[in-house]
Amino acid sequence: MATRKQKEDLVKALKFTPRDITISLSGYGGEIVLGRITEEQHDFWKDRDDLSDFIYDWDNEMDVPADMKFCTDGAWHDVDDLCHESGCEASDCCTITVYDELEGQDLWESNLDIDNLEDQGVNISSHWHCRPEDDQPNGTCVFLGQNFEKGTFFSGSIRITQPFDHKKLSVSWNDCDGWRLIGGVEYDGEDVEGFDGYSTTGKSMDFKVYRVENDNAELDTASEMDKIEVPVLEGEEEWAQRVIDESQLSPWYAADLNPVRKGVYEVEYKTGSWPWPMTAHIEWTGRKWKYDRSENTEIKRWRGLNYDPAE
Repeated sequence: MATRKQKEDLVKALKFTPRDITISLSGYGGEIVLGRITEEQHDFWKDRDDLSDFIYDWDNEMDVPADMKFCTDGAWHDVDDLCHESGCEASDCCTITVYDELEGQDLWESNLDIDNLEDQGVNISSHWHCRPEDDQPNGTCVFLGQNFEKGTFFSGSIRITQPFDHKKLSVSWNDCDGWRLIGGVEYDGEDVEGFDGYSTTGKSMDFKVYRVENDNAELDTASEMDKIEVPVLEGEEEWAQRVIDESQLSPWYAADLNPVRKGVYEVEYKTGSWPWPMTAHIEWTGRKWKYDRSENTEIKRWRGLNYDPAE
């Protein structure tokens, strides 16, 4: 027998006037590409301060050897054989808004932090992750191009025949070099098709070349990773090569407090002029953080495990 609430929901559904709702994503985001370049191209550009001049050389007037031109006509976004994504950032700095076109009012709003959405019952999925330090062989040379923007990145409408329920929303995201961007939105199992609602203002751009240097690149199976002995000491542990949850992590430590043990840690960092932090797994050598990124990269904080993964 149906409960009272189920009966009330049925009455509401029968009385409901079908209508269009508009789902919008706004805040910060942009476009990012990762593409392989040759070792010679990497060595040519790595110490030069005119990489951006080359990228912006729409008319190909810059005096650069032909074999050092990994893109032409300013088409940096085509250097994308590793990954290419654009959209709104999956973070608490951004917002998803559901608007009722019939009533002319907002129905629901939330920030786009993945954990927050999951806590509210929104269906979350991750389609792919691309991080050259994890996916590519040691020595792979990479070009990274990013365009940072602010504004509305997506608007799409869909017709509903029952009262809106945010738990019928599905949001997918992709991870390109640690930058989580929203890849799609569904409602009640149906794709929400975007229309001409893209309206953003460019904030900055970042271009760089680097070489993948991963001491564990040759360990490409889970069984091999499990053989690594992981020393631990008072919360400054090496990162376990396994899926863990928040309850298994130590507190965040400020960047001015260095780990005393060598190992791989989860690190929060800021790079270029992009104002919001990103995360990555970075090795602490005992003297410094080992990464090959822009000089503008600033480590903000780090954390490890709160238990001994060897036990």
